[in-house]
Amino acid sequence: MWTEILHGLVVNLWPTTLFVLFVGTVTGLVIGALPGLSAVSGVALILPFTFTMEPALGLIMLAAVYQAAEYGGSISAILINTPGTSGAACTTLDGYPFTQKGQAQEALYTSLFASTVGGLFGALVLIFFTPLLADASLLLGPAEIFWVAASGLAMVASLSGRHTIKGMVGALIGIGLTLIGQDAISGDMRFTFDDYRLVGGIPLVPALLGLFAISNILSLLEQPHQSVAPLIIRKGVVRAVLARLANMKVLLLWTSTLGTFIGIIPGAGASISAFVAYAEAKRISKNRDEFGTGVYEGVAAPEAANNACVGGALVPLLALGIPGSGSAAVMFGALTIHGLIPGPRLFAERGDIVYTFMIGVLFTVFAMLIVGMLTIRWSSLIVHVPRKAMVPAVLVLSVVGTYGLDNSLFDVYVLLLVGFTSYVLAKIDIPAVTIALGLVLGRIMEESFQQAALVGQVDMGSTWLYFASRPIAMVLMLVAFAILAAGIIQIVRARKIDLEEMETAIGEFGRGMSLRAANIILGSVLIALAVYIYVEAASFSAQGALFPHLVANVFVLLGGLLAALNINRKTGISLAYVRPFSQIPWRYLLFIVIALLALVIGAGYVGFYECAFLFLLAVFLLLSGDISSPLYRLGLAVAFAFAFTALTYLAFKIVLEIPTPHGLLL
Repeated sequence: MWTEILHGLVVNLWPTTLFVLFVGTVTGLVIGALPGLSAVSGVALILPFTFTMEPALGLIMLAAVYQAAEYGGSISAILINTPGTSGAACTTLDGYPFTQKGQAQEALYTSLFASTVGGLFGALVLIFFTPLLADASLLLGPAEIFWVAASGLAMVASLSGRHTIKGMVGALIGIGLTLIGQDAISGDMRFTFDDYRLVGGIPLVPALLGLFAISNILSLLEQPHQSVAPLIIRKGVVRAVLARLANMKVLLLWTSTLGTFIGIIPGAGASISAFVAYAEAKRISKNRDEFGTGVYEGVAAPEAANNACVGGALVPLLALGIPGSGSAAVMFGALTIHGLIPGPRLFAERGDIVYTFMIGVLFTVFAMLIVGMLTIRWSSLIVHVPRKAMVPAVLVLSVVGTYGLDNSLFDVYVLLLVGFTSYVLAKIDIPAVTIALGLVLGRIMEESFQQAALVGQVDMGSTWLYFASRPIAMVLMLVAFAILAAGIIQIVRARKIDLEEMETAIGEFGRGMSLRAANIILGSVLIALAVYIYVEAASFSAQGALFPHLVANVFVLLGGLLAALNINRKTGISLAYVRPFSQIPWRYLLFIVIALLALVIGAGYVGFYECAFLFLLAVFLLLSGDISSPLYRLGLAVAFAFAFTALTYLAFKIVLEIPTPHGLLL
């Protein structure tokens, strides 16, 4: 082993290896920061370029893309509240509030250093403990995986502050969306509305982009003549951030450990590790009430975990031939293309290549740190971009990134529909991050629940006896219920409010539907959805109806609770935004909706980049009412639309070779 490690160190110090490593790191960072291009798609895009390389070099380049993309997703999450990767979704909770306070650089450096710590921890575990941990991962059966996912879901209570019920509703909405499509276990077609495009379910990346990118950009329309956020340049930011992180050594070590071990669980991935780490950081913090307002722990914990997850996800891949994540699955293909069969024999037969690759994963972390240090100062300037330019730019990036996933306009429609719905739900305190958590965990929960049900029926004649017979599952179940109990206690403590305060708030927030009325309607809708699920599930097989029935039961419970709490005027849940829809800029919103639909529909006839130019021009003109000179306003709009269209064409069409509908010119 030590001979192979020494050989790997030497190979990774070769100039050719270092060059490949830095190229992969820069590529991964850019791909991670771009909405729609996740770590999985980044590794997949770069894979063809590695076919002609030496096996070790090709694998190191893919690892660099993977590692850097996980960090890169935090850049857009912090600066524009749009996670570049699903693993960075949790980073928005405290990262974007940093930006709103003018402290974008502090958040970016915190993310970079925490990602470095997590990445180093995961890489060291990968190098020294791969065989041992791969065997340990086999102890987790479907029952344990179900309760791991359920525990992550229960943590919604701590993620949602005093809106605990709303957080649970959001998570349940996300899980409900995962019911759409063909059931992986029973084969039943569920809630597809006879549309073949829904057979595979709701596409995850477009839905996540809609939840964060579209929803957040629409919120910028409420004050279109401002910049995205202030930016205060302070001297000694790096030293200050390092000093803060030095006081979080235990937290960083703990969340890195969590990220690594969750990464080892096949199918869990960076998203779950980030949410679990964030909840743990909040649980052990002395200032838990400040989470969500921009605290260092809220950025450091999820970023340490999602980068530690990279090393963890590669453990079962190399030792057992079982990919721990989507990116690891693509790397499985890369290994086989180079004639390497993952599994226990790989270390005995090609130990030199394996250890060179694993040492390369360690080196990618240092490359990520260097590139990040060189780019943060400039990337933070994005917040100075005026909203009249940021709004159309991010919308175009989201559309082209989403279309490039599968060359499907249907994915773009999902992006827009989920985005607009998320924007409306955010007005009544349904957090987008909890819906995202439900989307990520829902399918994992269902598959593991059904597998546990099948095993339980065969071995013990009862699903619940099977769950009860698994000690690890029982511990995880108790953890999940303990978290839920803490959330319920939080509701009881925050239930009563000052009626005079409510009346004052009613006067401040304008006219229209009150949040109290909106909550009652939402509760009724949840109950109606439960009834619809019951009716549709009558045609499913007994196996296929198990999880939908469970989800419907929780819909009824939460819907009834939400409606009942709001019928009483003294419930705290009715205070946050008494007139939630009064601030919506309906004129701008309607124009954006029509323009986006014109962009999507027209792309198939006129061409994507031609329509993108017209969209950028029209939206910029709409939002630039603060410019008094019509001629100057038009010239500025044309220059912006042309420049951004050219940059988008260069990045997506020329460099990344992502196909888009052909047009009259491009």
